[in-house]
Amino acid sequence: MNQRKIWFSGIVTSVIGVVIGLVLSRIVETPYTSSNYQRLGRIYMLVCGTGGLIVGTTQEALRQLQETRSQEEEERRRR
Repeated sequence: MNQRKIWFSGIVTSVIGVVIGLVLSRIVETPYTSSNYQRLGRIYMLVCGTGGLIVGTTQEALRQLQETRSQEEEERRRR
């Protein structure tokens, strides 16, 4: 498995997740003024970025495993 592709995919989807979290924090503004609610933008970005990292790395790893499995099946058919 190509680790560089897996991490690159994870980082790219993490950046996309952070942007989505930032947009969500701007769209869903809370009417409350407590300090806990003022940090929601950071929390959204952290959660979405982490989710993006997990989804991106998992998706790329599964894609590579599927490709490897397809090649192995093709070799079996040739025999």
